Amino acid sequence: MNVNGVNNSFFLHQLKKGEEAAFEALFHLYFEKLHHFAHSYIENSEDAREIVQNTFYKLWRKRATLPADLNLNAYLFSMVKNDCLDYFKHLKVRYRYREEIEKDRARVLEGSLQDDPSLQLIESELLLRVNRLIDELPPACREIFIKSRFEGLKYKEIARELNISPKTVENQISKALRHLRKELAEYLTLFF
Repeated sequence: MNVNGVNNSFFLHQLKKGEEAAFEALFHLYFEKLHHFAHSYIENSEDAREIVQNTFYKLWRKRATLPADLNLNAYLFSMVKNDCLDYFKHLKVRYRYREEIEKDRARVLEGSLQDDPSLQLIESELLLRVNRLIDELPPACREIFIKSRFEGLKYKEIARELNISPKTVENQISKALRHLRKELAEYLTLFF
C-alpha cells in the first residue's frame, strides 16, 4: 500500500527489523510535514519541532510492536496531534501550579509580615533610604521625579510647567527609577 508516495509495508517491515536507513528516510519524508502540522497547533516553532522529534523517537522505540497493517501516515499525524494536546495539558497544569505557588508565597509573606516589629523597622529604614536616594538625584531629575511621583503630575504637565519636552521628562523619570532600583535591590529581594 502506498501512502503519500511512501510504501507503507516496506517501511513497516524495515522498521521492525531495526533498519536505521529506513527510519532516517521516513524521518526526512515526514519531518517537515509533521512540523508544519504541529506548528498549526502550537505557536512556538521550537516546541513544535521538539514534539515531532519526540514522535519519531517513540516510533523507533515501538518499532518492534507496530501492527503489520498500520497506516504510517495516519499513525504519525495522530501521534503528533496527541502530543500537541498533551503539550497544552502540561502547560495548563504548569500554569496552575505556578499560580498556586505564587498564591502560597504571597500568603506566607503576608502572614509573616503582618504586625511584625521587624517589618516596621524595615519600612522606616526603607523610607529613609528612598528619601536619601531622591535627595542624591541631580536637581533637575529630582524635581521632575517629585512632581511625577509625589505631586501626581503627568509628563505633559511637568513638561509645560518646566518648559521642557515630555521626552526629557520621560528620560529623567527613567533615570531616577533606574537609580532607585539599583540602590534598593537588597530591599526588593526581601519582598519578591
